[in-house]
Amino acid sequence: MATGRGRLVGYIRVSTEGQQNHGHSLAGQEQRLREACERAGFELAAMRQDVASGSKADRDGLTEAQALVEAGQAEGLVFAKFDRVTRSMLHGAALVEWARGQGYTLLSADEGAMVTQGRLTNEALPFFQALAQVERERISRRTREGLAAAKARGVTLGSRIRTQATDPAAVRAVQLRRAGQTIAAIAVTLNAEGYRTARGCKWASGNTYTLLRRVAPDVLPEGGTPRHQGAAGPASQEGDTVTG
Repeated sequence: MATGRGRLVGYIRVSTEGQQNHGHSLAGQEQRLREACERAGFELAAMRQDVASGSKADRDGLTEAQALVEAGQAEGLVFAKFDRVTRSMLHGAALVEWARGQGYTLLSADEGAMVTQGRLTNEALPFFQALAQVERERISRRTREGLAAAKARGVTLGSRIRTQATDPAAVRAVQLRRAGQTIAAIAVTLNAEGYRTARGCKWASGNTYTLLRRVAPDVLPEGGTPRHQGAAGPASQEGDTVTG
């Protein structure tokens, strides 16, 4: 039987890093959970979170939240909406059976109590499970259609983002080269002054040479290559890959 009566573990989730501060933001969800616990007379014992797809059943934050309940620190879980916990009917059904079989509570800030100490208290729960599944499939379909449309327009998926000739790092590199600095010395200077590559990496002889060869080939010997890595360390890729 469940212990930890009167206490719930909060669970919040977003699908991507970029969503943490927008839409169903983590902070926004946490506030809703606190308000839901206060309305229902529960204490919020702990908070766990994930940045992962709701279709993925194996999530560290959710696993930890359930483990706290099973350890007797709370009587169940509280979440903003059922689709924050899962977008899979199979996983959703397993979660409900977990709560019913062990006498736990599942409380949704938006949809109310779903399971109370093992008793199914929301007859619309199967509908919420189906709705979460439909939403998951809609998101997946929209993503596929968006990628297909981009490909039809000639967009190269997975194309490289590179430092442009007008970017501060490129302008500074050309300036230093024209002042007579070696490739290795330019890399050291760029790093010391806080410049980074398009992927946020430090500059090295290899990627500094690649940059100059692309944006200002006239400052390099024809057919020249960096002779050594120097103090800047090993070469690294200048660009960054963005998948669609």
